[in-house]
Amino acid sequence: MNRPQLYAKFSDLQKTDNSFVLDNYLETGGWGDGESICDIGCGDGTFSVEGLAPRLPDNFERLIACDVSEKMLDFARDKYPLPKFEFVEFDVSADDVPDEFRNAFHHVFSFYTMHWVRRQRKAFKNVFKMLKPGGDILFTFLAKSSLYDIYQNMSKRKKWSQYSVKEYISPYHGLKQPEKHLQKLLNNVGFDVKVCKLVTRSFHFPTLDVFRNTITAVNPIVQKLHPDDVEEYQEDFMAELSSIKSVVVENVNNNSDKSIREIHKIFVVIAKKPE
Repeated sequence: MNRPQLYAKFSDLQKTDNSFVLDNYLETGGWGDGESICDIGCGDGTFSVEGLAPRLPDNFERLIACDVSEKMLDFARDKYPLPKFEFVEFDVSADDVPDEFRNAFHHVFSFYTMHWVRRQRKAFKNVFKMLKPGGDILFTFLAKSSLYDIYQNMSKRKKWSQYSVKEYISPYHGLKQPEKHLQKLLNNVGFDVKVCKLVTRSFHFPTLDVFRNTITAVNPIVQKLHPDDVEEYQEDFMAELSSIKSVVVENVNNNSDKSIREIHKIFVVIAKKPE
């Protein structure tokens, strides 16, 4: 994701799911003064600042928001030059964590990020290292999505078969019981798992253009295309909608435009590093 302006404008799906998780699962009653917080995969910074921070106690010491995209981070730094916030380039699945991140955080959050990560075990081991003893995590990310089915269908088309999609699909998408797989991984890393569940969510895109822009903002294949091929790719992508049962396309007010309702499943994970 290297289109911060587009992502900032067309990321309501992610923000809606993230807010749902915070409103239903975040508990801050036991927080003390001067807590240190990390948000992994902050993107353009909007949800870190406008979604997460307002739900936290005012007396936290600092919030380190991380991402792998320097373009996203530059956008966030320019938009949110705020005290107590720092935007840092960091890959959660790197071979190791920086010394300044070891045992550094009381709380680590991550929203709509971990489904991009191939090295799941390494990433969660790094998060474990980042937490102070007794620290906790609240993560949400995609487990299953109809959009992944469209990616796979697109890769079977001759013109687009050269573009691999495997690395862009959640590693849990094809599993029958992904929550059990993830919980086992977390336990093996050392976490005390409080919640590891799937939640079915749906989102309504009011127009086809909103859907198209939302997908374009996060679709890494589009970035690899020759500019002359982008429109055709997008048209083929939209044509695949009718083949996916969990995507409902509806007419809007009997006119030529259509709306889309998409169903997906997200993980909600709450876990703790033992004292």
